[in-house]
Amino acid sequence: SNNGHAMSLGEVINDFLMAIFFLSVGLEIKREILCGELSTVRKAMLPVIGACGGMLVPVIVFFITNALSSSNPLAARGMAIPMATDIAFSLGILSVFKSRVPVGLKMFLAALAVADDLGGIIVIAININK
Repeated sequence: SNNGHAMSLGEVINDFLMAIFFLSVGLEIKREILCGELSTVRKAMLPVIGACGGMLVPVIVFFITNALSSSNPLAARGMAIPMATDIAFSLGILSVFKSRVPVGLKMFLAALAVADDLGGIIVIAININK
């Protein structure tokens, strides 16, 4: 229960399953950073640069379609919503075809997902304080 209240399925997914997902992805990224595909700065820069583009483009599209067209000043607070869905969807598709996908592509997308989600968390934190 959540503060004495029963949790819905969505709350269980958000609180428990997403934590396990990010823990497992984080451990895999740590392993790759220490001794794998992302062990050098040169190899790690591509996912970070890709994540920047993956954060900026959805925010720009969201801002143009929602924040500029809405008279509600709270409309801009949803900018982080489109940031995280693209990479999570890609990782889900890769998990279906796990034996056919090269490890390097999995690591690249996992690193991209972590960097993208960290950026989304930063945007959420900035927007909460407004």
